[in-house]
Amino acid sequence: MCAHKEIVTIDDPQRLVLKEPLPLRKGQRVEVMIVAEGEDAELERLRGEIAQRGVTEGDVRDAIAWARGRE
Repeated sequence: MCAHKEIVTIDDPQRLVLKEPLPLRKGQRVEVMIVAEGEDAELERLRGEIAQRGVTEGDVRDAIAWARGRE
């Protein structure tokens, strides 16, 4: 499984522009989930719990890299 997280600002609601290319091949099917900041109480609660536990973006990147190495 490939996971990618990036926070972007929407300039055009019909177009999503990522800062980094995705590690996917042309024609590969993907599932896309978009969550707007501050509009989901459950997401905000989870973010608060994660922050309270001291989990950093680096920890998340390391976990993703580790999981990718197990494929």
